[in-house]
Amino acid sequence: MPWPLSTAAAANISPLHFQQHHQQQQQVCWHQQQQHHRQRLRCSSVSRQSSAAGHCSSCCAAQPAASQGFPPLVRPGSRAGQRPSRSVSLRVVALERDEDYEQPPEAAGVLPDVARRLEADRSSSPTGSRKAAASNPISLTNPIIRAGGSSSSSSSTAGSSSPTPGSSSAPSSSSSSNGAGPAGLSAAAPSATAPAAAAAAAAGAAMQQQQAAASAAAAELAGASSGPAVSPAGLSPLYPPAERSQIQESWDALMRWSKTFSKRSGSGLSPIEAADKVVVFGGGSFGTAMGSSLALKKPQLDVVLLLRDPYLCKDINSSHCNTKYLPGFTLPRNVRATTDAAEAIAGAQYAVHAVPVQHSRAFLTGVREVLPKDVPIICVSKGLEVGSGCMMSEVIPSALGRRQPAVFLSGPSFAKEVMQGRPTGVVAASKDAALAREIQELFASPCMRVNTSTDVTGVEICGALKNVLAIAAGIVEGLDLGHNALAALIAQGCAEIRWLSQKVGAKPATISGLSGLGDIMLTCYGDLSRNRAVGVRLGRGEKLHDILASSTQVAEGVATAGVVVGLARKYRVSLPVLTAVAQVLDSNLEPAEAVAAVMNLPQIEER
Repeated sequence: MPWPLSTAAAANISPLHFQQHHQQQQQVCWHQQQQHHRQRLRCSSVSRQSSAAGHCSSCCAAQPAASQGFPPLVRPGSRAGQRPSRSVSLRVVALERDEDYEQPPEAAGVLPDVARRLEADRSSSPTGSRKAAASNPISLTNPIIRAGGSSSSSSSTAGSSSPTPGSSSAPSSSSSSNGAGPAGLSAAAPSATAPAAAAAAAAGAAMQQQQAAASAAAAELAGASSGPAVSPAGLSPLYPPAERSQIQESWDALMRWSKTFSKRSGSGLSPIEAADKVVVFGGGSFGTAMGSSLALKKPQLDVVLLLRDPYLCKDINSSHCNTKYLPGFTLPRNVRATTDAAEAIAGAQYAVHAVPVQHSRAFLTGVREVLPKDVPIICVSKGLEVGSGCMMSEVIPSALGRRQPAVFLSGPSFAKEVMQGRPTGVVAASKDAALAREIQELFASPCMRVNTSTDVTGVEICGALKNVLAIAAGIVEGLDLGHNALAALIAQGCAEIRWLSQKVGAKPATISGLSGLGDIMLTCYGDLSRNRAVGVRLGRGEKLHDILASSTQVAEGVATAGVVVGLARKYRVSLPVLTAVAQVLDSNLEPAEAVAAVMNLPQIEER
């Protein structure tokens, strides 16, 4: 019980005085008296001898209550210094309203439990259980403990007189207007006098003054002179005033830079405003998502998906939904589909290439004659071509037979989350920095952030290798090897990607950026990753042929794994994890055997 007040004293104290006394003593005596109070409340009626001079039972034993700003607390019918001759009963009574009394945080879980124990003990008592239960209503919502006296809603328990309603011995009730306490609480004991009430009011005023002084001191320590001491959310500030000032200055400087930069780059007509038509090669999930994002930016923009499947083309035009790759998502009205390459490309200012890498050469060769030489290709396909080991930056000019303006878009981006309008970050890489900035402005929106880079090789090689690592991460997940194994595997895979990427010519900043580490994290940990899903099913014992046959989308890492091993041999780089994935995919190793073999490799220095 969090109110360490003697039963004799509590009988002569008003509810307001009782509340103030509890608030003053709570921090001092709660932890010391917790075990004692639990034992004291174990029964419905507990005998306890009160102190002679009106002290609290234990917390104020060293000093009288009067020395703390309260008048001596004396049981009715007894004198100060005289020990009571009878035991005093403790009863649980209910407040009429929850807000009538401020319940301590610690009591929220203790008091309902106490009330339940009291009720259980009362019902199991051999004598007087029915009378006690009838005369002691218990509220589990906001109960309080009171000693002696009687309530307006209940009579005394055993050990004290039981006045009948309407008798002369019944206590008179008092309203909240006399300052004794809030409405709905029982009145003070009959022996409470006007001087005692005045003393209680004085004690309350003194406590308010002390609280005001403490608040002023806290505000001064928190640096109230330089700013508000309370955050806008109503919580206390986390950092000291000096650090808060530095944080605010840094944020303000960042916002000023943002406004200045936007003004400088906001002159002239933006690419999205100048464009009238955009063609998307391929009707997969990511190509559809990127086309839809452009269509939402400009409702007048004509976005055309060039497909091979006439049935999917009909679904998109009739129901405005890509029922095969993005079911459940409604496409913008200005997105349409066609199977006619000439009609799709005619008049387009940009071409988004979303055809899988292994089919890109044949597709580009087929549209070479109808694709204008000055239309930039925005490639979102990731991987390495089987047989040649070429990246898309090498496949495009080779298939078209000419140099074509091209930008390579890569980064952590699931198609479904792009369709949902969730924040996404990607990188637009091109050897032509001006073209990269143009594509940046074309796709940038409040829900899509586009960085630029001139490291085309780094962006492409990281986008290809991360798919193979995602299969390895899925295998660990499918084998249920735990988070430690998964983290160790991904860390080793990141090191291997760094070794090979740097040999190929990638920049370290690219490897640690959005198209490198960012894409690796998403593909290895995200549940929407196609390559990770293949690895999970392999780890659970399924065969690769069955997995690919049941999948509607392409997992580029399956075909890329063998090419990566050949590239590593070319540059004389050892890649244990990525090579093990190729072995598993080629059915030369079981997933569990591959993990055991990698774990048993010689222990070496990290590099």
